[in-house]
Amino acid sequence: MSEYDVVIVGGGTAGCVLARRLTDSGNRSVLLLEAGPDYPTEAVTPEELRDASVPPMSHDWGYVGADHPEGTPPVVLPRGRVIGGSSATNYAFAMRTRPADHDQWRDLGLEGWGFADVIALYKEMEADRGGSSEWHGRTGPFEVTRPTWEEVAEPARAFADACRAVGLPVVDDVNAPTRPGFGIVPRNQVGGVRLSLALTYLNPIRDRANLEVRGDATVDRVLLEGTQAVGVVLADGEEIRAKRVVLASGAFNSPAILIRSGVGGAADLAALGVPLVADRPGVGRNLMEHPVFWNIYAANPTEEQPETIFETCLSTRISADETDYDLHLIPSSILPVEMVPPQYVPPSTKHPTGFDFVVFVSCVRPRSRGRVTLSSLDPKAMPVIELGLYSDPRDAEIVAEGVRLARRLVAQPSFAGLVLSERAPGLDVPDEELETAVTRSVTHYNHPSGTCRMGVPEDPEAVVDVNGSVLGVERLSVVDASIIPVLPRVPINPTTVLIAEKLGRHIATTQD
Repeated sequence: MSEYDVVIVGGGTAGCVLARRLTDSGNRSVLLLEAGPDYPTEAVTPEELRDASVPPMSHDWGYVGADHPEGTPPVVLPRGRVIGGSSATNYAFAMRTRPADHDQWRDLGLEGWGFADVIALYKEMEADRGGSSEWHGRTGPFEVTRPTWEEVAEPARAFADACRAVGLPVVDDVNAPTRPGFGIVPRNQVGGVRLSLALTYLNPIRDRANLEVRGDATVDRVLLEGTQAVGVVLADGEEIRAKRVVLASGAFNSPAILIRSGVGGAADLAALGVPLVADRPGVGRNLMEHPVFWNIYAANPTEEQPETIFETCLSTRISADETDYDLHLIPSSILPVEMVPPQYVPPSTKHPTGFDFVVFVSCVRPRSRGRVTLSSLDPKAMPVIELGLYSDPRDAEIVAEGVRLARRLVAQPSFAGLVLSERAPGLDVPDEELETAVTRSVTHYNHPSGTCRMGVPEDPEAVVDVNGSVLGVERLSVVDASIIPVLPRVPINPTTVLIAEKLGRHIATTQD
C-alpha cells in the first residue's frame, strides 16, 4: 500500500494485541513491523520458543547493561527479538498487577487506570482455568493455567509447609485482590507450550484483509512533518507512510526510536546532533527494574521431571510503611548444577551432589532508577542501558532481608533431606554482610519499564498522556511497558497486555 491508517512498530506483546484490536472493525489498514523473524503458525515456530520450561536465548537482541560493579561481568538484558517479543521467550508468568499499584497510577492523576477501572478488562482478556469467576474471565484470548499442589515439584510443597511453620499464609489464588502470601504462579502456557501473544492474539487473525505483518524490518525513526507523525523510516532507508504511528518496541527501543526522531531532552538531542521536534526530557529516564539475588543451595536430586524451573511465589512485606508487599521469594525445582549461572556462585570446592535448589529473591518495589541513552544514531547499534540497580541502598536492604527470610524457611523441617549447604552467598557471609553481597551480584527480573512514562500534561518528565499519545507530537503514540508510571510488583507481561487492550481500543475509536 502507498499509505496505511496505522503502522505499529514492534511485534511483541503490545504489538500483537494492537494488531488485533486495530483491525477488529475491518475499516482500518494496519501494518505491523518487527525487527526479528515472523513465524506465522505454531507448526513453524521453533521448538525452543514453544517450550515453556526454560526461556530460550535464540531470538534475543543481545543487550547488556552499561553499568555493573567493577570486576563483575556485564548484566545480560534478555529481550525477545521475534514476533511475540519477550512473550515468546519468557517464563510465561501470568501474575496480575496488584490493586494497590493500579490505584497508585490513578492517584498520579491518570484517570481510568485505577483497579476498579481495569478489573473488567482483565477479566475480558483472559481465559483463566482456575480461581473465582468474581475475579477471572473464562473466554478471552490470554489463556492462564496453574497446576494443583499435587502437581507441583516437591520443593514447592516443602516451601509451602515452611511458610506455614513460620506463620506466613498460603493462598489459593495469587491473582485475586486479596491478602498476599505463598501460592502457585499462574502461567500462560498449556501442555508445556508457551502461549506467546503471537500464538494467541496475532496468528488467529492473520487472514484479515486489513492487516499486514512484516518481520525482519528494523525501524530507524518516525517520519515527521513538523510536529505531526506521517510514517516511519526503516533502517535500510525505506519510508512507509501512515496516518498514525504507534511505537510498541519496549522499554529499551521505544525511547531510542523517539530520540532518533527528535523527541527527547533538548540537551540530549543536541549532543547527538538530532534536530529538536519535542522537548520531552523524560524520554529514556525513569527506567525501572526489579533487582534479584540468587540464593543457591546444594540439593539432593529427586526423581521428578518438573514442568518448569519456577512454579510458586511468596509475596510478603518487609518495609513497615508498605501497604501491600515489597518482596518476592520464588523457589525453584531441583536443578542440575549446569542450569545455574556460574557467575552467581562464589568459587568453592567440588559440588557434593551436582544439583541445586534456588530461591529467587527480588525487591518488587524498587526505588532505584536507571536510564536509556544513545551513543550512536545507528538504528542497529545497542542503546546505552544503565539499570541503576541498588543506586538507592534501600533496595539492597529489602533483598538482603529476603535472603535472611529464605535462609529461615529453608532451615525448616520440611526441607530436611532436600537441601544441603548454602552455596550463594554462602555460609561464610553472615547476615550483617548480606547487603554488600547482594550489590556485588547484580541481576534482575527481566521487567524493564517506565522509559516513556505516562503522566499528566503538566508533568515535565511525562512522555505520553493517559491515552498513550506522545506529548507535543500529533498522531504518534507509545503503547508498551515503557509507559508504565509505577512499576507493578509482579512480572509485567499481563500488565502490558492490559495496556495494549485498553489503549488499542481507545485508538480504534479515535477519529484521526
